[in-house]
Amino acid sequence: MDYRESPSDEQKRYVAAVCPEYQSYLELATNGSSLENEITCDECIHWRNGRCGIFDEVLTSIDQT
Repeated sequence: MDYRESPSDEQKRYVAAVCPEYQSYLELATNGSSLENEITCDECIHWRNGRCGIFDEVLTSIDQT
């Protein structure tokens, strides 16, 4: 079984802020209108069932800067 610790809310906000692939499904639903919500991976179209294909890569690149 592949066990991975769930990322924290803080990690999801930080990754979303710098992720080159981040795209909010909320903005898509409102035709590009900027919403006042804080961005997070939870709102990204690539975030599926608590996972994203590049989350770890982006998080690791942040840690190395």
